[in-house]
Amino acid sequence: MGSHNRISLGLGADLPLCWPHLCPSDAGSRGAALTFLRGERMRDFLVSLSGARPDVLKQCPSDRVKFEGVGGAVLTTSVLATLSMWFALNSAVGVHPLLAVPVALVWGLIIMSLDRWLVSTIPAEGARRWKLAAPRLVMALLLGAVISTPLVLQIFHAEIDAQIVEIRQRRADTFLRGQERSSVGQQVAAWRKTVTDLQRVVSSNGDVPLDPSADPRIRGLTGQRDAAQRQADTSYRKWQCQLYGGEGCTRKGDGPLARASQEDYRKARAQVDALNSQIEQRKRQLTRDDDGAKRARLDQARTELPKAQAQLDAANRRQNDLQQSFDARNEANKGLLLRLQALNEVSGRDSTLQTAQFLLFLLFLMIECLPVAVKLMMRPGNYEKILKLVADQEIWEARGAYGARYPRSGPAPDQAAAPDQATAPDSGIRDIWYNQESLSAQDPFASRAPAPRSEPAEAMADPASGLEAAAFNGESHSIDDAALRGMKDTRTSQIPEPPERQNKIQLYDEDDDFF
Repeated sequence: MGSHNRISLGLGADLPLCWPHLCPSDAGSRGAALTFLRGERMRDFLVSLSGARPDVLKQCPSDRVKFEGVGGAVLTTSVLATLSMWFALNSAVGVHPLLAVPVALVWGLIIMSLDRWLVSTIPAEGARRWKLAAPRLVMALLLGAVISTPLVLQIFHAEIDAQIVEIRQRRADTFLRGQERSSVGQQVAAWRKTVTDLQRVVSSNGDVPLDPSADPRIRGLTGQRDAAQRQADTSYRKWQCQLYGGEGCTRKGDGPLARASQEDYRKARAQVDALNSQIEQRKRQLTRDDDGAKRARLDQARTELPKAQAQLDAANRRQNDLQQSFDARNEANKGLLLRLQALNEVSGRDSTLQTAQFLLFLLFLMIECLPVAVKLMMRPGNYEKILKLVADQEIWEARGAYGARYPRSGPAPDQAAAPDQATAPDSGIRDIWYNQESLSAQDPFASRAPAPRSEPAEAMADPASGLEAAAFNGESHSIDDAALRGMKDTRTSQIPEPPERQNKIQLYDEDDDFF
C-alpha cells in the first residue's frame, strides 16, 4: 500500500485510508478517512464541553460515552439559546435578521460557558452533592425560563399577531374617548358648533338667529357674571358667619365686620344682576326678526366666521398632532411585553391553546435544564476513581516540589532553598516509618534485621502504577506509604553473633534479651 493511501494522525502511527476489499477507489477512501477524522474531532469537542479531562478519560474509554452525552446536552442548550435570542431580536426588538446573528451567537456562547461551568462543578458523589447542586439547578431553571419564552412566542406568532391588532384597536378607541373629554377635544367641539351656527346665519341671510351660547359677547358676559356670583357667595358666607358665629369667626353679632361683609355682598349681587340684564338684552338682540336685526346678524356672522374657522383649524391641528403621535407609538410598539400580553389574552380564551403553550414551555425548559439533570443522574465510574488518583498524585508531586523545599518551620525561604542544607522530613513519611517500627515491636517473633526484598528494580519505574495498585487493592495508606512500600531495599543485613553471657538463658535465637 503506497504512502498516498495513508494518513498521519500525529500519534506515532499512520492509518490506512483504503483497504482493497472495502473501498474501490482512493477518492472514496480519503472521504471515509476525512469523515472519521471529523467524527473524532466532534467527539473530542463534546468531551471538552462536558468539562472532563481528556488525559484522564483516555485511561477509561468505557466512560467516554457518558461525557459525550453531557457535552451533547450542553451543545443542544447553546443552539436553542442562539435561536431563542435570534427570534427575540428579530420579532420583538425589530433588529435586521443578519445583524441579529452575531448577537445571537455571542449569547449562545455565553449559555454554553455557563452550562459547562454548571456541569463541571457538580460533584460526582458525596453527602453534600445535592446541596451544592441546588443553586446550580435553580440557575439552570432560570436560564431555561428565559430561553424558552421567545421560542414559545415564535411558535404561536400567527395567533399573537392577530391579537396584537385587536390590542392596538382597543388602545386607539380608548385614546379617542380620552381626547373627547380633554381640553383640546372640548375646544374642537365648541368651535365646530360655533362655525356651524355662523354658516347657517350666512346661508339664510340673517333669517336664522344666532345661538346665544355661541355669541362671543354673551360668552364674555357670562364669564363676568359667574365671577361676580362667586364673589357674592363668598361675601354672603362671611356676613352670616359674623352674625351667627361659626368657624373662623371669633365674635358673633351685628357689628362692624358683619356690616362690612353685608355691604360687599350687596355690591356683588348688584353686579350680578346688571350682567344678567346685559345678557338678556343681547339675547333679544340676536333673536329679533326685523330687517335691521337680520342685517346686523348677517354682518356679524360674516365677520366672525373666518375667526371661528381659524380657531377651529388650530384646535383640529392640535388634536391631529396628538392623534398622530399616539398612532406612531401604537404602531411602533412591537416589544416583547406586547407579545406576551397578546399570548396571555389568546391562551386565556382558548383552553386548548393554553395547554399547548404550557406543554411547550415545559418541553423547552426541560431541554435547557438537561445538562444539569444528566450530570445529576450520572453514577460515579472509573473516570471518577482515576481522577481522584490523579488529583492525589498532583498533590504528592506538589508536596515534593514545594513542601520539602520550604518546610513548615525552619529558616527563611532564601536559606531553605540552598541545596546543601537539610530540610525537615515530610510528616507523612515519618508516620509511615513509625508505623512500621510499632508493628515490628508488637511481633516478638519478628527478626531485628530486615530481610532483603526480592522485587525487581522496575517496580518503581512508574509511581502511578503503584498508586493504582494500592488504591484498587483496598489499602487505606497515603500516597507516600504506597511509594515507599514499592521501593527496593538494597541494604545488606548481617545477623550479629549473640554475646557471651554468664549465668543467663537465651530465650530465642538472635535475641539480645537474657534472664
